[in-house]
Order: sequence, then C-alpha cells, then structure tokens
Amino acid sequence: MPDAQSAANGSDCRKEEVMNKQIFTILYERLSVDDDRDGESGSIQNQKMLLEAHAQKNGYEPYYHVWDDGVSGSTFQRPGWQKVVADIEGGTVLLLVCKDMSRIGRDYLLVGMFMQTLRDKNVQLIAINDGVDTSRKDDDFTPFRNILNEWYARDCSKKIRAIFRAKEQEGKHVSPAVPYGYLRDKDDKQKWVVDEAAAVVVRRIFDMIIDGHGVAQIARTLTEEKVLNPSAHSETVGGEMRHHYSNPYQWRSTVVATIIDRREYLGHTVNCKSFKDSYKSKQRKFTSQDERLIFENTHPAIVSEEVWNNAQRLRRTIRRSPKNDMPPSRLTGLLYWDSCCQV
Repeated sequence: MPDAQSAANGSDCRKEEVMNKQIFTILYERLSVDDDRDGESGSIQNQKMLLEAHAQKNGYEPYYHVWDDGVSGSTFQRPGWQKVVADIEGGTVLLLVCKDMSRIGRDYLLVGMFMQTLRDKNVQLIAINDGVDTSRKDDDFTPFRNILNEWYARDCSKKIRAIFRAKEQEGKHVSPAVPYGYLRDKDDKQKWVVDEAAAVVVRRIFDMIIDGHGVAQIARTLTEEKVLNPSAHSETVGGEMRHHYSNPYQWRSTVVATIIDRREYLGHTVNCKSFKDSYKSKQRKFTSQDERLIFENTHPAIVSEEVWNNAQRLRRTIRRSPKNDMPPSRLTGLLYWDSCCQV
C-alpha cells in the first residue's frame, strides 16, 4: 500500500498545496441502533482503535477523529458527517479512513454523489474491512456494495416497523413520550400512572374550555401565572431542568389544543396516530381518526367522558368577537350548542 504522500499526491500542484497548508487525515466512525448486533466489536471506541492502528501503521498523519454515535446511516444529516463534508470542501483533508463503506451511509445514491466529491477534491478514501482504496482505482464492486448497504437499512427498517406494528395492535405503548399528566411506572414501563401536579393543570384546561375560554386565552393565563409548560415540567419531574429555556412558563395555543384533543386523558391508549412514507423520510404524517387503534381503560383517567365530550363540543361551537378576546359565558356556549342541535 502506498504511503500517505505518494497515495494522495496527484500532481506537482497538489504537492505544493500540501507543503503550504496543514492537511489532515480524517478517521470517521459511526454507530447506530441497527449496528448493536455487532456487539462491542462495532462500538465507536473499537472503531477508533482499528482506524488509529491502520493510520499509524501506514503513516497517515496528522489525523483526527470524527464520529456519529447512535445515528442511522440512512440519513446524511449527521453532525459528525456534516463536519467531514465541510472539512473536505474546505480543502484541509487528504485522506478519509473508515471501517467499511456502510459507515459512510446506507443510501447508495448519496454515497455515489459523495464519491464524486472525493474525486473532485482529490481526496483518497479507504474502507478497511471492504478493501476499498480509491488510490488504486480498481474496485468496480464498490457501487454494488453501496446498494447492498442500502438494502440492509431498508430490511432493518421493515423489521422494526413490523415489530412496532405488532405492539401497537396489542395495545402497548410504543412511543417513548408520555402525555403531559402521566408518568411511567418505575416497575412497569408499559404502565402509566397519574402525575398529580400536571393532572391538576390538565383538568383546569378542560374546565376553562367548558367555561367558554379559548385556547389562546388559556395559554396566556397559564403563562401569566407562571405554570411550567409540559416540556419544562417533564424535565423537572426528575429533580432538575436539563435544557435551557428562554421562558419555561411559556404556553402556546397549539399545546393547549393538543391537550384538549387527546383521548388518553379518558384512560384510553391510542395507537397508529402517525406514519412515515419511507424509512428515508424524517417527516411523520398523521393518520385519519378511523385508522387509529383505540384501547379503552388501559390506565387511570384524568377527566371524565362527559367533561371530555363537552370540551370538544364547546371548543368547536363558541364564537368570539374579533374586537376582543373576552369569552362568552358557559351558559351562552351551551345555548349555542343546543340551538345548533335543533337545526
């Protein structure tokens, strides 16, 4: 195998560039949840040891590590990978070394585009376990290997979706998030228990809707009274706030509206609420109401069915003057609903 200089220097101009600018070798490591089956041998630390040993043996210095831990290869919007691309575009990279081609990514079209970028920038790529070294220009199998890597990612995605779908159809909680007002039972992660501090706020929101208040006014009231919003509250449950909030008491109308719509407060589990068109897509779409699976009485209710139904009706029937945000009385709202029913 050629040494670092002879392998990457393509011309006298390139030699002069190396002499006048500090050029580096990047050792790139990536690990995702799908790679856990590789065990400790596939860990970030072991990848680092493998790449360092290869770089030192072949004189690929100076070098530095860039890695993405817990990020799927199906996306190229990875923090570490974005740095790799930026450094290559900036002309400070002579050589990129990784464990295998799947570390770069599992989308063969995007990997192919990146390979062209390497050629344009005269950057050498070495994938140790796959025997890839672009300085030799003799690996015609690399494009097919990239396709196989994408098929692997697609197959893993199908299996994971099938597992989640089976759990959803059994009525199990599959989302890592728990609705505001509930906590996971410490002894049984599938069991929800009432978070009384938050439940008081949830009941108050429903009562305010029934009393004729709009979601915007409710949000302003909770903000003015310095009630922790759901995100901030969920963090303080553990005893400390881990993220910095410009205003942890800021409530938004959309948050209030979401709370009012959730059937989980009736004690029901609602599954299959969203989906993705493709394993490559990061955007989730909402399903229609008739596509969702509802399992009743799976956990303690925070509001009664009567309160929940009244809140849905009044929220959709109360009308306000555009000149002010003063809510009509609860009685006015009920009379308006009655008149609608009689039409």
